[in-house]
Amino acid sequence: MIDGFSAQLTFLIVEAVICFVLTPLYAISNDPLRVRKSVVIALNLACGSMLLCEYLFYVFKGSTGTVDAIIMYVVNAAVYYLILLLLFFYTMLVFYKLFGRFDFKADMPCRKRLIIICAIVVLGILLITVSQFTGIYYYFDNDNVYQRGPLFWLATAVPTIGLILSATVIIQHRENITFVQRLVLLSYIVLPVTGEIIQMLFFGSSLMNICMGMSVLLMFFENVVDKEKEIVNASKTEARTGLANELGCIEWLNTMKGIGDIKKYSAVFFDLRKFSDINRNYGVENGNRILANFGNIMLGKIDKDEILGRQFGNQFVAIVKDRNLDNFLNVLKGVEVPFTDAHTGTENRVTLSARIGVYQIDRTDLEGEDILVFAAQALVAAKSKDNDDVVMLTQNMLDSAVERKKLESDIKNGLKAGEFAPYYQPKVNISTGKLCGTEALSRWLHDGSIIPPGIFIPIMESNDTIRSLDLYMLKCVCEDISKWLKEGIDVPVISINFSRRNLADPELAKRVDSVVKASGIPKDLIEIEVTETNDEFSIDVLRSFVEELHELGYKVSIDDFGSASSSLTLLREVSFDTLKIDKGFVDHIKGRDLVILTHIVKLANELDTDIVAEGVELKNQIEILNKLGVDVIQGYFYDKPLTKDDLTDRLRSPYYNDGSDGNQDGGNQQSV
Repeated sequence: MIDGFSAQLTFLIVEAVICFVLTPLYAISNDPLRVRKSVVIALNLACGSMLLCEYLFYVFKGSTGTVDAIIMYVVNAAVYYLILLLLFFYTMLVFYKLFGRFDFKADMPCRKRLIIICAIVVLGILLITVSQFTGIYYYFDNDNVYQRGPLFWLATAVPTIGLILSATVIIQHRENITFVQRLVLLSYIVLPVTGEIIQMLFFGSSLMNICMGMSVLLMFFENVVDKEKEIVNASKTEARTGLANELGCIEWLNTMKGIGDIKKYSAVFFDLRKFSDINRNYGVENGNRILANFGNIMLGKIDKDEILGRQFGNQFVAIVKDRNLDNFLNVLKGVEVPFTDAHTGTENRVTLSARIGVYQIDRTDLEGEDILVFAAQALVAAKSKDNDDVVMLTQNMLDSAVERKKLESDIKNGLKAGEFAPYYQPKVNISTGKLCGTEALSRWLHDGSIIPPGIFIPIMESNDTIRSLDLYMLKCVCEDISKWLKEGIDVPVISINFSRRNLADPELAKRVDSVVKASGIPKDLIEIEVTETNDEFSIDVLRSFVEELHELGYKVSIDDFGSASSSLTLLREVSFDTLKIDKGFVDHIKGRDLVILTHIVKLANELDTDIVAEGVELKNQIEILNKLGVDVIQGYFYDKPLTKDDLTDRLRSPYYNDGSDGNQDGGNQQSV
């Protein structure tokens, strides 16, 4: 029969082995919360190490050999240190479970208790270190047997206080986690404290540490189960706000499909007004905090059987009951959102309002995606009206939404089938009449027709297929350049449009470089062109992208310069190689526009930045631009966008005869 001492040793070594075996298996697994994963691994490793040291303590207890005495001294100190490290890692796990973060910023929930717990850990480590030289906690007698010191009670009291403080945090914010998670987290307090009490009464027992090991294993297994749930939830959750993402909203709606109650709901698609101003005034980090706080406030305005989600940028969607619709819309007229400044710690407030599209669901057979498309169509109408912030979906809009959905499907299929192709609009030097560059514009060759970009670009911007299109266009352009070079044709710089929606990809510059490198063409033949008008992403993100492109050897131009309110800020923050003057200035080269244009040209010259005027269609526009010092123009006066074959001919004969051999029929052009 195994005696109590042997059973204790068996428990210690088995628990230690389990901790060490499970850790690498979990380390290679997928977890959407990488920081929490690291905490769980650290907790498990610390616990395994503590149990192993405790096991070695009992194995070498009473051995008087020099090596044995050293091992006893080391493992005993390690046990005490590791118990405090376990308290620290446990506290980290508690805060990540409850709040999703662990820091000491002013808005950290239970911040004072967190600081006290960390201070307790530091104090405990200092006391253990002092005890190694004074014996206030413990000492070894001549037989190398462990004896308690006068302040041994502190060795248990210090970590216990920390555990009790953690317990108060769990209890106070228990609604943030499930009942099972609460029980598992509290087990690390209940089990070790129970073991600790027994251990203090029965000297030589290691029940407290065994209980700690059992609790850590419980937390480990609970986290593995919870991880799988979170992987599923993460795919349906928007990271910055914690709200449902588009997939989550669609799945929620699809569970309601076929249920008559869905006709008692309305889909509300809304866009926060002027949120780009908030990002500029307070910074992107604070902007994200404001979005998260706004989401939490709006969650409090809906019932449990309703849903709120974030699409992207400052666009949100809610599915609310018709009886609650008016109240929900009234809230969106002005929501005061408090936030703590990430840099100064000061408390601030902003008021947010929204433009809103509403689809009152009137069918039970619709897919969730269709419902969102209908509500989004109403929002498009709301954004086009100056004095109407709320637009209800009408039959005409519904017809447009159905057509839009068909177009979205055709676009996706067209991308797969290679129906998109670059058309090249020449850039011409006014003084020489020579083609000196081109811009690659996307055209959709569908069912025997050329679909203009004004139809498909807005749709692709809204569903992110624009990102696939931009890289595809770059690949096509590189292939064309490679072919021209092999034929001995002199190729000028070709610019390719990249939507600022691409900035969501931190690897974008590397992807651009990879495509160009794969084609084998010189980098100096490619210029990346970004638009000014989309302000979903901060100037900091754009600046980093431009700087990375410059480091990789590419030129960058800013399209539609002067069309947005942040033009000068953009010019101050980001170093562009070329400014493309917005067509609006070219169309009205007189009065105030002429004054502004004159100063833009002067500013660009002083910044040593090239200028291209786009949308030039008339002779008098050429003359004025020439006087202002604009050397390069792009527009129908010289040529329309050309196919690859037509541009091949033009590259072989690059001079224009004052526009007479190009296209001068005018008309609305779209440099897209």
